Amino acid sequence: MTDRARRALAVLGAVAILATGCSVPSDSSASVIPAGSLPESLRPDFTTTTTTLQAPITTTAPVYLLTRQAETTRATVVEVQREVPLNPTITDVISRLFGEGAVTSDEEAANYITTLSEFKLLSAAKVGDMAVIDIVNLTPEGQPSDQPYEGDLTEIAAQLVWTATAFDGIDRVQILINGQEVTIPTKFGDTEVGAAVTRSDYENFDPAFVPPSTTTTTTTTPAITTESPVAPTAPAA
Repeated sequence: MTDRARRALAVLGAVAILATGCSVPSDSSASVIPAGSLPESLRPDFTTTTTTLQAPITTTAPVYLLTRQAETTRATVVEVQREVPLNPTITDVISRLFGEGAVTSDEEAANYITTLSEFKLLSAAKVGDMAVIDIVNLTPEGQPSDQPYEGDLTEIAAQLVWTATAFDGIDRVQILINGQEVTIPTKFGDTEVGAAVTRSDYENFDPAFVPPSTTTTTTTTPAITTESPVAPTAPAA
């Protein structure tokens, strides 16, 4: 046998070996593969889980509490954030000033207060650029009172007005007491019954507000000197 023939037989032998190693054995008949032997994704009880990220359903809105300047005891507003529903109404925002939780423990520690703890919110509505807020004073038992409120409404109005005018589209506030129109005190004096007020009526509650200085002018009137007439001297005798 020549060398050429030997080489040809060697190549044929190698090809035969490769063909045998790469062949896929097959059964003469179909068989059932146990479910436990299948990959998880091919098992009959395999299920997929879809995770849906829920969009936020709440947001925050500013409301105003009060604190007192230590050097003057003057009440000023302080802005805090409260959780409210997404796209809140004016009622959602104003209601955060009333009831339990109106001031947090941390805010109390910082000497923040609310003047509305003795009141209950009856309603709040946006009418054009005005918020109409109806509140009622509570009895010592915590029940709505049918008696007129006789206390000072200045700080109460300041809290309501600063909070309401922070709401988009509101520039004025009308405050009712148990459904009744009342006179509201402002830095300029008392309003007419039922009149709406604005934030400028309570600008003195802004911590940055500087009261106008008072200048005292002293006028000195010059003294007027008068001379007494001198009696004529009689001629010598």
